[in-house]
Amino acid sequence: MRYKTGSSPYWCGIQAIGQRNPVARLEVRTTSGWWQLPRTDYNYFLSADGSGCGGAIRITDIYGERLTVNGIALRPGVVQPTRVQFAQH
Repeated sequence: MRYKTGSSPYWCGIQAIGQRNPVARLEVRTTSGWWQLPRTDYNYFLSADGSGCGGAIRITDIYGERLTVNGIALRPGVVQPTRVQFAQH
């Protein structure tokens, strides 16, 4: 995972990298539950108000497999390992 340069608790972009299968959906956990982030043309998922930034992230691949990633700190521009991987199809 990588947070876009300039990300903060008030706005963030998240990029899921190094996954075996294409990522179809990225969600962040907020105080009201899981919130799906919109994807940009430049392959980041954006939280315009910072909701969920620095918290749990859930990614879903094009086959419907869902992975939850915990422990990804809000560190802009730094590639952080997820320790989870989609099954190969």
